[in-house]
Amino acid sequence: MLRCDLAQQLAGWPALATYRATVPHGELDATGAALARLPQTRLCTSVTGSCNLLFSVWLRDLDGMAALESHLDDRFPGLRVEDRTVTLRTVKRMGRLLDDTGRATGYVPVGL
Repeated sequence: MLRCDLAQQLAGWPALATYRATVPHGELDATGAALARLPQTRLCTSVTGSCNLLFSVWLRDLDGMAALESHLDDRFPGLRVEDRTVTLRTVKRMGRLLDDTGRATGYVPVGL
């Protein structure tokens, strides 16, 4: 598998937010597909547990969370955000160790 990634901060998307949400089962596939098409979405997947949808987004700043959540309210009336987490710094992505700017500085294999 080939993966091309970029330095999040240098690309102008320094904020990372992860959302856990619930969506009516009949709307899950369509909602997930629509969320995955948003330019800021990095991950969107159905999950088990009290929430059935998990998605992560890159944002220009943390104020972007309010705008995103307003968009979610308008576009997906059945989606209910149950929890949100802000990641202040990513130190490793896909086995690559990252410096303060998000550039790869080393590699630690992902254990299977």
